[in-house]
Formats: sequence, structure tokens, C-alpha cells
Amino acid sequence: MRYVRQWIVAGVMLVLPQLGFAQNWHEPARGTVERAQLMNAIRPVVEWRLGRPVEFVVRQLRASGDHAFAILSPQRPGGGAIDINETPMVRYFGEDAYFFEEVGGIDVIAFLIREGDQWAVVDHSIGATDVWFAREPYCSVFVDVLHGYCPLK
Repeated sequence: MRYVRQWIVAGVMLVLPQLGFAQNWHEPARGTVERAQLMNAIRPVVEWRLGRPVEFVVRQLRASGDHAFAILSPQRPGGGAIDINETPMVRYFGEDAYFFEEVGGIDVIAFLIREGDQWAVVDHSIGATDVWFAREPYCSVFVDVLHGYCPLK
């Protein structure tokens, strides 16, 4: 079941650029300061729920001005799998491991804003099974990084 969701996300990411939407965002390249700052802003938020240490496989990363949007797959350093049963969100926060193992997975979706020279996470989810962010207020506030997700106005 979790693979169905991953295929849907992959399909959306492949089709959207071909639909001709105006694109005002860029993907911060590997090795850039901007990309490192974004990952470093997201990491402690995710580690609070999944335990330390965490690194990310970037599925999608969009930045425009002071706004950013990310879809990430967390893993242990070196590509190790995260044992959901050993994470703080299951052991201490009471989340249902079955949901993450069989239904939602642990992909991270995050919105960030830049304040001065630092990025901050303003909203995020782990294991979402819907496109919760393709609505207001996200579509208005993060309009530049959500092209293709939100209805055209």
C-alpha cells in the first residue's frame, strides 16, 4: 500500500513540469549553502519524531524568495532504514506503527520560511496519505513553490 502512494507522488512529479505551469521556484542544488540550510532546519523537527540521526533523500525541494517546500524520505546515515517501532513517535507519542509501516510510510512534507539568514519550518507532516497542503492558506502564502499542486485562480 505504501508503494502506491510513492508511485502517485512520483507520477505527479513527472507530469507536472510537462503541464506548462509557470514556475517561479528553483531546486537548491546539492552542495549549496541554501540546500544545507534547508535540510538543517528540517532535521531537528524530524529527529524529534523519528529519533537521531536522520538524513534525507530529497524527492522534491522548491525554493523561491523566502519560501520553500520539501518532500523528503528520511533515513539513517548511509541509507539505513528507520525502524518505526523504535522511533519516539511510536514509543513515546503513541503513534500507530502499523499506519507508518503499511499505509503512510514516513515521507516528510515541510514548508519553510527564511527569516534573515536562517530557515524555519512553519508546518510539516510525516507519513501523510493525502495532499493536505494543496489548500488554503498554503496555496496563497506559498504560491510560488506550489505551482501544479494548487488550483489555478
